Amino acid sequence: MTNNTKILYDEKVKSLAEKYESQGFHVLTELKTDELPFDLGNYQPDLIAIKDGSGLVIEVKNSLNRLSIDRLQALAEEVSTHPGWHFLLVTLEDIEAKSLPGTSEQFPSWQELTDRFIQAHKLIENDEIEPAFLLMWSIFEGALRKRAVDVSIPIERFPVIGLLRHLYSLGELSISQFDLAQACFEVWNRLAHGYIENLNLPVVHNFDNLVRELLGKWTVELAISQLSSEDLAAFRAWFAEFDAASLDKREELRRNLINQTSLLLAQELIRNEKLKKELNVNDEQVINVEFAVSLLSPEDLAAFRTWFAEFDAAAWDKQIEKDVAVGRLDVLAQKALKHLREGRCTDL
Repeated sequence: MTNNTKILYDEKVKSLAEKYESQGFHVLTELKTDELPFDLGNYQPDLIAIKDGSGLVIEVKNSLNRLSIDRLQALAEEVSTHPGWHFLLVTLEDIEAKSLPGTSEQFPSWQELTDRFIQAHKLIENDEIEPAFLLMWSIFEGALRKRAVDVSIPIERFPVIGLLRHLYSLGELSISQFDLAQACFEVWNRLAHGYIENLNLPVVHNFDNLVRELLGKWTVELAISQLSSEDLAAFRAWFAEFDAASLDKREELRRNLINQTSLLLAQELIRNEKLKKELNVNDEQVINVEFAVSLLSPEDLAAFRTWFAEFDAAAWDKQIEKDVAVGRLDVLAQKALKHLREGRCTDL
C-alpha cells in the first residue's frame, strides 16, 4: 500500500468510525490482540462497533479483489459463536454509501423466500413469464446472500457475480448450478436494464428447478443445525432407517410423516401431550426436517448424506467437548484409570 493509498485508507476508516459513533455505537480502533472482547488469534480488526449488547467486528478492504475468503470465513465463524456478534467485510465504496454497513441490511427469512417462490410459480402457471423470472431472480439472490450469512461467509454484501463466484469456489454451488446461474444472470441483466429479451419456458423452468433445489437443500441444512441434541438424535435414527430402506419402505416412511404432519396441524392434538405420546407423534420441527429430506431427489439425497455425515461427526465432537467441560465423563475416566492400575486393560 503506497503512502497516498494508506492516507486515503486511514481517512476512510476514521470516517466509518465516526458514522458508527453518530448512530450511538461505541467504537474501538487500533486494537491489540489482547484488547479484543474474545480471542481471535493474531487477527486485528480495523474497527469494533458495540451497541445494546451486540457488536460488529469490521474488516475494511480497498477492494474485493484477491481476498482470502477462506481466512475471513474462519474469523466470521468464530465471531458468530459469540451471541450478538457479527463479522463484517466492507470496502471503501461501502463507506461512501449513505447506509451504515451492518445496520440497515435485512434479508427475508427462508420461509418468506419460500412463500415468494410459490408466488413466482403461480406467475409461471399463468404464463406471466417475464414477471416470474424477475421475481425468481430476486428470490435466488436473496437466498445466496442469506446462505452466506448462515454459513459465516462474509460476502453477503458483494455484487452478485462476486457472490456467485465465491459460493461456487467454496463448494456451495456445483459447476452446473454456477453455469446456469451465470446464464440466468445475463438474461436478468438485460431485462433489468430495459432490453427486450425473448424468454422461453425451458430457461424459466431450469431456473425454477435451480431455485427450488437450493431452497430445499439450504433450508434443510439450516433446520438440522438448529435442532437440539435430543431432536438431532431422533433425526439421526430416522435418517439411518430411511437411508438404508428400500424404495417401498421409504415410501411407507414418507406416508407416515405425512400422517404425522396432518396430526400436528390439529391444534387440539398439539395441545394434548398425552395423546401425542400415545400416537407416537414426534416433535414438529423434527418431522418437518424428516419430511423435507424424504422429498430430496436421489442426487440431492447423496449430497445431503455426505453433508450430514460431516455435520454429525462435528456435532458429536462438540458434545464430547461439552461433556468433558462439565465433568460428565469424569466417572468414566476414573474407572478407566482404575482398570489400568489394576492391569485389566489390554494393548490395542
